Amino acid sequence: MLAERFGLRVSVWTAGRYLRHWGLTPQKARAARLRAEPGRGAARLQEEYPAIRAKAKQEKAEIHWGDEMGLAFGPPERTQL
Repeated sequence: MLAERFGLRVSVWTAGRYLRHWGLTPQKARAARLRAEPGRGAARLQEEYPAIRAKAKQEKAEIHWGDEMGLAFGPPERTQL
């Protein structure tokens, strides 16, 4: 993305160091919390996703679902939590 959007080429390691420096880290603890509270993920989708979807539509943006296992493309009803 850096190369495509900004013409910057950096190694994966450098990109990772920058992300960590900015406080962006893998969020595995959240996945563990969702497993501890099985219904919470579905409840959050029902409560928060409509506003997120509306904002994305307004900004002509795409929503991509991802976790430490991979990426899923499509609406949340087709995405397993």
